[in-house]
Amino acid sequence: MSDTNPDHLVRSKCKHLLHPSYRPFPFSNLPVELALPILIYATGCSQSTYRSLLLTNKRISDLIRIEHMLSVVSVILNSPHQMEAFLSYITQHPEVIPDIRALWTISPGSVRRIIPTCVSIINLCTDIRSLACHPEVLIQSICSQPFKHKRCISFTMIEFRVTWHTLMSTDEGAQFFNQLEHLHFIGALDQNLWAQWAAIPKLKNLTRASIAMGSHRTVTPQLFEQVIQSPKLKQVVITTRLHGDEQQMLADATLAIDDRFSVMHRRRRWKETNLWHESLLDQNRFWNQAKQEKYLPPAPRPSVGVRDGEIME
Repeated sequence: MSDTNPDHLVRSKCKHLLHPSYRPFPFSNLPVELALPILIYATGCSQSTYRSLLLTNKRISDLIRIEHMLSVVSVILNSPHQMEAFLSYITQHPEVIPDIRALWTISPGSVRRIIPTCVSIINLCTDIRSLACHPEVLIQSICSQPFKHKRCISFTMIEFRVTWHTLMSTDEGAQFFNQLEHLHFIGALDQNLWAQWAAIPKLKNLTRASIAMGSHRTVTPQLFEQVIQSPKLKQVVITTRLHGDEQQMLADATLAIDDRFSVMHRRRRWKETNLWHESLLDQNRFWNQAKQEKYLPPAPRPSVGVRDGEIME
């Protein structure tokens, strides 16, 4: 009876379609030449991905350790607890220190509380290529110690108006800033309190700089008189939260300073840590985007409405 059942006949004829024609291929069976690029890309995504891969299995863990993949991980320390834990780790495992290439030590809250820990970490990690820290931390570490950070070419500072005389007054400080190729300022302060000591100096190897202006509507040309004389400077990007006419006025004012200036609108949920991390994966992405947006119309002001008693943008 089953031989004449239509459903049975269909299942018999299409039996091969009910079973997958492939078998799972374990990652551990991949040749090393294919496995390495995949692992390098994955470890560069985040610290948590790096940690998870170390705990996956012995083969993957061994590949990550042997190939020194920590060098593609951006180490982001944004709390005192993380900084203390990281300092304890590298003190107990000094063999990993040469692989630390990108380090973020900017933490919300009191700067004085974290200075000793940050200084200790930076003084140990001398192979850094990209560093983010508070200027006070920099003064007490790189600018006040025998110069060892000779490979750092990108620096992010959480203050715009800084006492450049203090930073550049030592040979170590001058050498550090003159070897930088990229310089980023976040957390810009009110430029109405401009003073001569806040002018960004001329730097020997600087090619690109960015300044986060927040919602400030004016720019002080005197702040840039020296830095635009840097012999290798190609681009200066001002990021802003302004929209419409206000953004256009700021863009016009910056172009009046130098045609290498441009203004980029900061999108919602813009995070400086994400921008910093992305620049490590693709160092030209931010700068190319700024070039593409340079002559575009300014971002329109978002419409504001109310829905269910909630303000929306």
